[in-house]
Amino acid sequence: MPRPAGVRNHDFDAKRKALLDALTHFALTDDLRRPSLRQFAIAAETSEPTLRHYFKDRKGVVIAILEHIHNRAVPLWGVIETPAETPAKAVEEYYRVSQAGMRHAGFARAHAFGLIEGLADPVVGRAYLEFLLNPALEAAKNKMEATGDSHSAHAAAFMMMSPMLVMTLHQHLLGGDEVAPIDQNAMLVEMQNLLVSGAGIKN
Repeated sequence: MPRPAGVRNHDFDAKRKALLDALTHFALTDDLRRPSLRQFAIAAETSEPTLRHYFKDRKGVVIAILEHIHNRAVPLWGVIETPAETPAKAVEEYYRVSQAGMRHAGFARAHAFGLIEGLADPVVGRAYLEFLLNPALEAAKNKMEATGDSHSAHAAAFMMMSPMLVMTLHQHLLGGDEVAPIDQNAMLVEMQNLLVSGAGIKN
C-alpha cells in the first residue's frame, strides 16, 4: 500500500542525515560557487525530487547544510569558550585554536560558503548569522567574559575573529599564499600584541 501523503518513511531522518553528510562535504570541498539544485543532487548521488522531498528546495538544502556545519562546530566552540588565566592569555588561546579550526577543520570554507550564499539571499544570510557567524563570535565573547574581561568582551570578539577570518580567506581561498604570501604564525603574534596593547586588554 502506498504511503499516505505527508507521512514520512520510517528512515527519513537517517536518509536525510546521509544526504546532508554528502551535501556538506560537497559544499566544503568543491569550487567556491553557488551550485544549482541539480549540481547538489549529482554531488549527493541522488535526484532533484529526492532533495525536494527532504529539503523542499535549493534554499532549504543550503540552510540545512549551514545547520549541519553548526552542529559539527559546537565542540570547537566549546573548546574556544574555555576560560584562560588572563585576558591576554585568552586572546593567545583563541588564535591558536581558531587557526587550527579555520585551516584544518574546514571552517574557512564554511564561512566562505555562508558568505557566498548569504549575500545572495537575505533568508540564507540570516541562517548564516544564526548557525555560523554569531555562534563563532559568541564563543569568543564568552571566553573573554569567563576570563574576566566582561566590559569589552563583545568588541574583543569582533576584533579577534575578523582578522583571523580575513587572513585565512586571503591566504587559502583567494590565492594570497601565491601572490602575497605572509608568515601566518608571525601575523597571529602581531595581531595578538596589537589587540592586547591597543584594546587595553590586561596581561
